[in-house]
Amino acid sequence: MDYFLQLLEYIMCYLHILTAVLILLKAVLAFRNRGGNIPAIVTSFFRFYSKSDFYMSTNKDRKEYMLANNIINIYVYTWVFLTVIFFVVFHRFC
Repeated sequence: MDYFLQLLEYIMCYLHILTAVLILLKAVLAFRNRGGNIPAIVTSFFRFYSKSDFYMSTNKDRKEYMLANNIINIYVYTWVFLTVIFFVVFHRFC
């Protein structure tokens, strides 16, 4: 457990930077695929696409967007969880 916390302490700042980049990338992808619809961009952060959604789509760009959306959402939610753990243990964000 101590090893995990030390590792988390060393990489947390880099995870913050990576998260900021991924959120910007996701906003650009959502803007491109949703036609500039701001509420759709915001709700894309809370949407996970199922395998049936993925397989029913015939558009290759849409499939890539759904896959990227799911991967980025999983990363961001994991980052939030790790940030909360980090803050509780170390009482700082970076």
